[in-house]
Amino acid sequence: MTIDLSEEIDPALWATLPNDDRVFVGGRTVWTGPFREPLVVAQPNRWGVIEEGFPDVACLVEVDAPVSGHLSMPARTVGFVDRAHRSVPPPERRPLGARLIAGAQTLSKAITQIRGVTVAAMPFARTIPLMTPREPADVIAECHRAGLVGIRQLPGLAGGVALTVTERLGPHDFGRIADVLAGVVGRER
Repeated sequence: MTIDLSEEIDPALWATLPNDDRVFVGGRTVWTGPFREPLVVAQPNRWGVIEEGFPDVACLVEVDAPVSGHLSMPARTVGFVDRAHRSVPPPERRPLGARLIAGAQTLSKAITQIRGVTVAAMPFARTIPLMTPREPADVIAECHRAGLVGIRQLPGLAGGVALTVTERLGPHDFGRIADVLAGVVGRER
């Protein structure tokens, strides 16, 4: 059985975010400026972490469409794009988003019962940023062989991987996901 955690857009297609006006610290963005408007911001960010404290400048918001309608936005939002920076309509607050966020919380509780696995940053929306005691490439490859696909590496974090709860998943999948990850990490839950 294969369980797919892939997001709607392959991370290989994600547009590069500017890096001359921000520093990424502990899973959050620290804004340093100066800013070229519109400033491209992500809500939630690429780790899945919910951002706050956006600069007071015109912002183009990169969204995770299913959940971003439930999150705060910059005060001066001028438009919305997806992860590939294609224009999208404003995100809406829908029941699916709330279900995905709640599902991610439930899944994170199951996964963090695995010795050595911790949530890397909070609060998160539907993507759970995790730290494991193993190299991310190994974790991803072994999970894929075990039928758990779509896990991605968190850049700049040793042992960091991200799991995304999608609408294809339900509570019945969460135990299997945690079991596969426990087997791959080599620790008991």
